[in-house]
Amino acid sequence: MIRNLASLAFVAAGASFVSTGPAAANDWAGPYIGIGGGYGMTNTRVSNSFLTEVEEAINVKTMKDGQAGTGGFLTLSAGYDHALFGPLVVGAFVDYDFSDIDTHFTNLIPGDVGHFKIGDQLSVGGRIGYLVAPSTLFFSTFGYAHSDPSDVSINFGSGPIRANLGSFNGYFLGSGVETLIGNGFSLKAEYRYTSMQKEEIRVEDVLTESFKPQIQTIRMSLNYRFGDGKKDVVDNSIPPITSSWTGPYLGFGTGYSIANKQESFGPDAGPFNNPVSNDGGFISASVGYDYQFRERFVAGTFFDADFSNLTYRDSNSASDGVDSQELWSSRGGFKNILMVGGRLGYLTTPDTLLFVSGGYANAEMEKTTISILGEGSGVIYDSKRLSGAFIGAGLETKIWDSLSIKAEYRYIDLASEELPLFAIPSVPSAHIDPDIQTGRLSINWRP
Repeated sequence: MIRNLASLAFVAAGASFVSTGPAAANDWAGPYIGIGGGYGMTNTRVSNSFLTEVEEAINVKTMKDGQAGTGGFLTLSAGYDHALFGPLVVGAFVDYDFSDIDTHFTNLIPGDVGHFKIGDQLSVGGRIGYLVAPSTLFFSTFGYAHSDPSDVSINFGSGPIRANLGSFNGYFLGSGVETLIGNGFSLKAEYRYTSMQKEEIRVEDVLTESFKPQIQTIRMSLNYRFGDGKKDVVDNSIPPITSSWTGPYLGFGTGYSIANKQESFGPDAGPFNNPVSNDGGFISASVGYDYQFRERFVAGTFFDADFSNLTYRDSNSASDGVDSQELWSSRGGFKNILMVGGRLGYLTTPDTLLFVSGGYANAEMEKTTISILGEGSGVIYDSKRLSGAFIGAGLETKIWDSLSIKAEYRYIDLASEELPLFAIPSVPSAHIDPDIQTGRLSINWRP
């Protein structure tokens, strides 16, 4: 939460201290450097293979669809952009993230708890963008990702065992928006999805632990662009929008969310005290009203409804080398998030609004079920709508007088709850503490 607020403060500081000026078309061509930060959440697929020798050799496998991790990072970047033709811009870049994303994991067979950290990450890639206004670039990114070796600590009850996972390699995809704010400076906000390949460790030839991280990050940076012929005549082929921001609007969009839910069943529950991760896409509908005041400031209120389905699944199976059978599995998740809030923005240009947002959030947590071989299925704890609060930051730019495109990140902190297990009030309860991260892109219509 602190790192999220720090990111928002960084953006606000950039908007306040960098004076605005007219945007030159060639500001998008040439080299640049940047500094920034962000927040990441991991959804790590964790599995293990444990060879038992009770009456015969049985290989017990546990698969967890999502083990949650969170943390912030500082990023340094350098790149080069080229104005291709018309409103198209292409470029190449390199980022280095000083990361602190820590993932906790548990397994039931054998009963262990542990954690590992994603190491500092290097990303090398390209981007292609479209100038929706002379000063605002919407872009998509792609490329190669590499993280430094990750330390793993596993505790079987007798003390921690440390191992080295080695490096992770993978790919990333992203999208974002960058806006020129004058004097060679620009502000960039980007959502990025990184998928790493599976890595594994072996413990005493009987246990193999494998990890496949998927990392969702929101990043914001302040860039200095050295330019390529800044004295050339400004290209005004895309005229700026000068209409007022005051009035109602309707919006429709899409995005991706990842939820981190800490489950605790008491001090003696051991591996059952498990952070789980749920992720998935959503579509969103919104209605709002903005009021422009003092020429460059905009304040507004809005209501959003996200139709989402963030799910996870854990399972445990056994094999004698010939037949395999699932012993148990559990499922859970979140869906349908409602948010009511306000925003305050600063017009870096007449058609581009940089804003922060906040307000009330409400999400439906689905019932968590378990299915056990020979015993049937049941509900561990029931569904419930949870209330909380959100903060966010984003950019919105007009592409016509009545249409605008908005990119925004939100962090939702839902209230913790004590829920009776198996819907029986007399048995010990489960303590649930969830939060959700979303990246969203929408198009808004103003009548």
